[in-house]
Amino acid sequence: MRYYQCEKYPIEFVLSENIDKCFDCHNHVGNYVISLVMQGEVTVYLESRKFVCHEGDAFTIPPYAVHSVCQERDARLLSMCIGTAFAAETDSETAEVIVRELLNDAVGQGIFGEAQKEKLLPFARAVFRGWDKGGKEMDAGIKILTDKITCYPEQELSIETLAADIFVSKYYLIRKFRNSVGMTPHQFCIQNRIRKSQRLLDEEKTISRIAAEMGFYDQSHFDKAFQKIVGISPSEYIHSKKQIGQST
Repeated sequence: MRYYQCEKYPIEFVLSENIDKCFDCHNHVGNYVISLVMQGEVTVYLESRKFVCHEGDAFTIPPYAVHSVCQERDARLLSMCIGTAFAAETDSETAEVIVRELLNDAVGQGIFGEAQKEKLLPFARAVFRGWDKGGKEMDAGIKILTDKITCYPEQELSIETLAADIFVSKYYLIRKFRNSVGMTPHQFCIQNRIRKSQRLLDEEKTISRIAAEMGFYDQSHFDKAFQKIVGISPSEYIHSKKQIGQST
């Protein structure tokens, strides 16, 4: 896997290839993800629906949408991740200009070709013009908890504490949370610890320090959780990153 990150805007491209993996059910809280199959076949399970995507097929994963992706070794999947805050706060015309320039930079760097750029652009345009229509409805109490976990995933938040925050029983919370988010509070917390860890790795902190800061038992525990969710190890992630469109 290779990551191409824009330094100025919360936009990145991820190229997944030479992997044989089925990512467990998860969601992306802070991003819209637009994916394009460049080669082979990719199976996507999105909100209990199954899609088999072939070369040239593209799909969008909205924030909080629970999904899993199964990719065989001969498949190549290109994903464009766009920050939700950027999509919400930037007018559609400006956002489209920024993305178009980034796509042109990516083509110029040989990350993908002109055909892939033309496939991604209308999906990005749809995100910018309709971002407020694609959000997932969520109970107000559960939204409070997901925001808290997303901001502070390293904190040890027991089920009892979370339930007390919104004045419900822990059994009701677990059932309601799973129905709303698609996973248990613990699974959601681990997922967001890893997402925050990726940002900390972008700041060039050491892996062992991040593992400790994020509340993992040790670096081995952190490595296993990271590999399960991201698909590669923390050290592989560090070496896979490149900057793109810094002058945009």
